Amino acid sequence: MSNLCLQKEEECGANAGSGRHGSIMPPESTTIILNDIMTALRQPNIGILGMYGSSNANTENAVEKVTRRVERDGLFNVVVKTCVMKKSDLKKIQGELGNALGLQLHQKTLVERATRLCERIKMEDNILIILHDLQAQINLAKIGIPFGNDHKGCKILLVAKNKEVLSHKMKTQIEFAVDEEPSSSGLTRSHQVQTRGVIVWIKRWWCPVQ
Repeated sequence: MSNLCLQKEEECGANAGSGRHGSIMPPESTTIILNDIMTALRQPNIGILGMYGSSNANTENAVEKVTRRVERDGLFNVVVKTCVMKKSDLKKIQGELGNALGLQLHQKTLVERATRLCERIKMEDNILIILHDLQAQINLAKIGIPFGNDHKGCKILLVAKNKEVLSHKMKTQIEFAVDEEPSSSGLTRSHQVQTRGVIVWIKRWWCPVQ
């Protein structure tokens, strides 16, 4: 992973302490949720995934675990991530993604930068883009992030505090909750998520916090 990605990860983690405190996530629940996410990432018809939780510490910890698991399993050739935050600066996001991919965006207009970034992303057969701390709707096309039929090898993981931002505003195909208590009765109907014919069973779990 590039130094920029590590730097952005540290910046997100530095803000994690401001979230609400939670409980330690049981190891077995960690394995379950990570397996569910990996299953979703492997589905060819799922391109945009969502992860949400009220605690910044929980979501940041989950992003780190997903990143390590993806890199360990070699699912993607490249993993890049950046924090979006409340007031989304699209040029800033473009620059950070470009730098992580070894691309310097010298173009001045948003459209020119988006075109160049999109071309660079399409050079990767398999790439995972993680946008963390999403608090409002953003236009992926304006940033230059291809998805769907435009680049089926590009998967996007959006991380937010609430599900509505993901499912209603960003139209994610599947969402995972990361800071709810595991159910003692096991999997229930409320844990079932169906997306385009693919059913994924989700167990709720807690993440460790600082």
